[in-house]
Amino acid sequence: MRLNIFWRAIIAQSALIGLALIMSLYALTQLSRLTQLGSSIVAVDTPCLNEEKALLKTFLSQIRHGEKYLALRDPAFKKAFDLAGQEFAETLQHICGLVDLTREQELTNQIRDLHGRYTAELGQAGKTEGSRTPSKAESSEGIIDRISELIRLREQAITDKTTAAHGRAAAAVAIMGRLTLGGICAALLLATLHARGMSLPLRKLAEEMRRVGKGEFTRSVSLRAPREIHELAQTFNCMTEELAQLDKLKSDFTAHVSHELRTPLTAIREGTALLLEEIPGTLTPPQREILEVVRSHSERLYHSISSILDLSKMEAEMMEYGFTACDLQALIQGSIESVDLIARKKRIGLEARAGSLPLLSLDEIRIRQVLDNLLGNALKFTPEDGRITVSTAVLENGEGAESEVRVTVTDTGEGIPEGETEKIFERFYQGSYNRKNSRQGTGLGLAIARHIVEAHGGRIWAESAPGQGAAFTFSLPVTSPDSPTREKPPIISTCNERKA
Repeated sequence: MRLNIFWRAIIAQSALIGLALIMSLYALTQLSRLTQLGSSIVAVDTPCLNEEKALLKTFLSQIRHGEKYLALRDPAFKKAFDLAGQEFAETLQHICGLVDLTREQELTNQIRDLHGRYTAELGQAGKTEGSRTPSKAESSEGIIDRISELIRLREQAITDKTTAAHGRAAAAVAIMGRLTLGGICAALLLATLHARGMSLPLRKLAEEMRRVGKGEFTRSVSLRAPREIHELAQTFNCMTEELAQLDKLKSDFTAHVSHELRTPLTAIREGTALLLEEIPGTLTPPQREILEVVRSHSERLYHSISSILDLSKMEAEMMEYGFTACDLQALIQGSIESVDLIARKKRIGLEARAGSLPLLSLDEIRIRQVLDNLLGNALKFTPEDGRITVSTAVLENGEGAESEVRVTVTDTGEGIPEGETEKIFERFYQGSYNRKNSRQGTGLGLAIARHIVEAHGGRIWAESAPGQGAAFTFSLPVTSPDSPTREKPPIISTCNERKA
């Protein structure tokens, strides 16, 4: 059962509240026990100890009055002796109501018996002449000893209870510390699990949204997440499927229309060429001018339609490549020669810095198309009296063997505007410089170049700063020239590019 976010939050908060209640109940229990020990010491032990000390003091006073009475036979001392005995009895009775130990109860009974014997012996001694009898002395010493033992027992009880209170307080502090630490850890764990349970699927969903934003509609999202996020992911999958169908319909429509336009456009081109050759008859200068305009625009339209068809085949992975052993240096030189006349008209310098390159397994026509597109872009964006440089480099792997060849086309034009680096390889994308300066172009040249380079196992990118020109680079792996096939690598779009 997949819980929604509301119940996940309720469960997490309830667990934290339950943990806090357990800690509070434990703290209250320990405080109650400490209170009981303190109350017992204050209400029982301390009064009992004071009464026992008073009992001893009263009995010693009674002994002194008895001794004086026996020595002087003064009735006043006899009266004081009797009052002290009465006070002793009352105090002993009070102590009997406070003591709770069996040993203390035995001692109080013995003290009562001994005190009665002591009083009787002193009364008998008062009727006869002479000093106190040995039995009276033994009774008084027995009473003193037992009262002293009562005091020791009560002091020991107070000490034991105080020690127990300290021990319980220390144990409670230690346990509360562990419970607090455990509670904090549990709270952090619950908070982390709750946060991860929502953040991870949301992050994954955001990544898939970014992929859709880049035009990848073939993936679907499967998440273990709360019910609301799960429903959001299902809605996202439905949206992705609809977008994929719309994208396919758009591609099919574009390819179909382009294919249908190519046949009549071919007839227009051929007819225009026949008219310009004056096969049907002589042309007047105005007629020739009009036909030149028609031929120029038909050639441009034919090139655009061919680019659309090529890109549709590449995206459908239906483009066929003929890999053969190829001299890349000769391809670069041929591409430069093809645009040399245009560069001279714009007074743009062309320079090739191509060193010795190994033979590569390439589709010569398609790689030449990449070079033409890059040079055409450079010519379009380089002002008069600028310079375009084509350079090459061979990179080695860690074992000293050649791993790839890099070709770089550098211009001194306006550079790549900021904020457009992620959109360069999108088909039909027109850069801000194109729109601002009304520069013609279909926005397909670099998209086609990317597909071609990646089909060769390489990659293409650009480095630029606005106003400081741009450097377009593509790399090709160094493989055996007789390699029959290549696997097409995944699409890479992490380049800073400028579209034609």
